[in-house]
Amino acid sequence: MNSIRWWRAVAVVALLAAAFLLPAQPAAAATKVIYDDALAIGWDNWSWAEVSLSATSPTHSGSHSIQVTYSAWSGLYLHHAGLATAGYTTLRFFIHGGTAGGQGIMVCASSGCSTATHKDVNAVANAWTRIDIPLSELGSPAMITDLEWQAGKSALDTLYIDDIALVRDDSAAAPSLGGGSLRPSALPADGTSKALIQVAASDPQGLADIASITVDASAVGAGKVALRDDGNSGDGAAGDGTYAGAFAVPGGVASGEYALTATATDKAGNTSSTALGNLVVLANAGGSVPAALPQRFGWGTNEWSYDDSQDWQKQSGVPWDYMYNYITYEWYTDPGHWGNYVQQLTQSSWRRGVTPVISVYMMLAAGGNSGEGGAVYAQKLQSASTVSSYLAALQKAAEDAKGDKPVIFQLEPDFYGFMQQLSNDAAKRPAGVRADDPTSFPVALNISGYPNTLAGFGRRMVDVIRQTAPNVLIAPHASMWATNGDPNNGTPADTIAIAQRTADFMGAMGGDQADFYIVEWSDRDAGSGIRAWWDDTDQSLPRFTRALLWENALSARAKKRLALWQVPVGNMGLDNSWYHYQDNKAAYIFRHQSALAKAGVFAVLFGAGTDHMTRPSTDGGFVTAKAGLAYAAPGAPSGLTSLGASRVLASLRWAPSAEADVVGYRLTASGPGGNTVVDVGPQNSATVLLPVAGSYSVTVAALDSQGNISPASAAISVTTDATAHTLFFPIAGR
Repeated sequence: MNSIRWWRAVAVVALLAAAFLLPAQPAAAATKVIYDDALAIGWDNWSWAEVSLSATSPTHSGSHSIQVTYSAWSGLYLHHAGLATAGYTTLRFFIHGGTAGGQGIMVCASSGCSTATHKDVNAVANAWTRIDIPLSELGSPAMITDLEWQAGKSALDTLYIDDIALVRDDSAAAPSLGGGSLRPSALPADGTSKALIQVAASDPQGLADIASITVDASAVGAGKVALRDDGNSGDGAAGDGTYAGAFAVPGGVASGEYALTATATDKAGNTSSTALGNLVVLANAGGSVPAALPQRFGWGTNEWSYDDSQDWQKQSGVPWDYMYNYITYEWYTDPGHWGNYVQQLTQSSWRRGVTPVISVYMMLAAGGNSGEGGAVYAQKLQSASTVSSYLAALQKAAEDAKGDKPVIFQLEPDFYGFMQQLSNDAAKRPAGVRADDPTSFPVALNISGYPNTLAGFGRRMVDVIRQTAPNVLIAPHASMWATNGDPNNGTPADTIAIAQRTADFMGAMGGDQADFYIVEWSDRDAGSGIRAWWDDTDQSLPRFTRALLWENALSARAKKRLALWQVPVGNMGLDNSWYHYQDNKAAYIFRHQSALAKAGVFAVLFGAGTDHMTRPSTDGGFVTAKAGLAYAAPGAPSGLTSLGASRVLASLRWAPSAEADVVGYRLTASGPGGNTVVDVGPQNSATVLLPVAGSYSVTVAALDSQGNISPASAAISVTTDATAHTLFFPIAGR
């Protein structure tokens, strides 16, 4: 068979190179709310003035405003982990002077007002005044972490502030850009993997007045990306106000996180812009999926029962690949209660065609439960009897999991993280312990061939399992917070460095001999109020792209693939009551599955991290439905038509798939000389090379994140009238 794939072929018709489109990201609203009756998600009140965030009178709009009573030099101080200002020009808020009025305050977009970067404003008595401050007058910050409204050397009467936001001031005649989407939010720098962006646009004079919509992707080596509303670019129907395009990141672009912006220009030259969030440029993921595991992106939960009729996963109808459950040290010390739990868990999972993931959580209670944390565990490891008993328990678990099918031991969630965290706390770490160095922690291991250190203990943990049960795959747990740094705060370079330090620490502690690592985003639904919300537009910190960057850097440095574990199950259709808390992490994962896969993640396991959180069985069917769609092959594309053939080139289009996990399409042309197969990106058109003159039968199939291929579309006939004398690259995409 003569198969020609677009990433392999050989030279090209130069004039068609310009037909390639290269894209960007999801569009944000023209206004970014900071306070509107309450602080927006991600903002905290760090004020050192007397502040109420819920004053009921006066209000500019809604039911609440911010009431501030100032002493000398005090301030209303709002903090954020990092809000990108790309696409915004102005800080806007409304101020009311109460019954007194005349209060003068300094406004700053950084911690500590300086002469160069503050703006003086004054309040008027008994009236609301709109204040617009160009960001250029606040130092043109690319990222805002602090907003202050600070008094001077004198106390001030009570005043009120309301409706704080970042806005973009565009001409009333300018086009308007609304919400959009980008899939995926992370790409390798390989020049071939593509992402699709869609942006909604309107114009007071009608869509015909829009001259162009472009994305400045020069930061990722892709230049200016044109978005089109032509029905052929992954945009839906022509002329419907949705503009789209696809792009790839060329080789040589450094791994990192890049903010992108879309700009619309009308025929009169008026412009408007919108921030599109951040794109992660990925390094090559490390390692490979263990051969004993399914060689596809896998899904699982922690819903399990001994009884098949009561097992939620089995009854759900979804072909899950994994199931996880904990074992604690009490399982070992109280066999009368727990019985042969590990064996039952393992055998029942195998019977159902599922790989069991046993979350080994025994360090907490080994030698007595005196709480968790690095200092507690460091003390425990000084006891030879505790160390010996722990290793005996681990060996017993491995014996009970032994068999001819795979079992995964997730080793000690948080333990590795707590130990590295302690090593980085100069005030609390034991004498002689060095930062990020498990060889400097003393451990009463006392086993020939292993040093009496944390590194030796970690390697012994791996060897005990390997020697006892060769079928057990070993996956130590890597924590994002292990270095005492926060990957979802600071710079992308900080995030990469944090991941690399964790990879090195765990590698020296037996991780180099492990099969893969398990990582975690959060253990609680954000709607419970216990954990922070992440920005699913990938603009503000904390955000998902930053977590993807950390995972990718960990995978690349450790040379290991990753599984994402205990993902909160909540969705936005729930009511924030017990077992029904909201979160956006599951929805993000299903929208950006290919981003996770390219970052190095090969499996996602959903489950509640504690009681009362949302469970897969209480989420209203969201995870069940999404996982079922992920496993299923896409439907066959429809509407395949020829836009014309000229000599050796044929231009084709088809109706774009409505399925969120479709990442590309495969064109197959059967004709003279055999079959030509061309894999294209997520756009719904392509110009392909058919090198031998004649009639071809052409079909298109959809490709999804799971690696599934849809049935082929109905075939059409395309005829070319020339034979190529040189083999050219097929041109896939516009």
